[in-house]
Amino acid sequence: MLQLLSADYFARSPLLVFPVIALGVFMLVFVVATLRAFLTRQSEISHMANLPLEDSEVSSHE
Repeated sequence: MLQLLSADYFARSPLLVFPVIALGVFMLVFVVATLRAFLTRQSEISHMANLPLEDSEVSSHE
């Protein structure tokens, strides 16, 4: 009995829109990040991977 009442209450609740919107935003970010990871050129990935190993001529200590 309580399950039927709670199911009816939550079916008409306007607060159920927020989890659906959050799921949509999450899925959109996930798909964009996945596509960007797969469509990035190998040369750009190699360049970004070597950035921490390169020497910098600019001194941050003055």
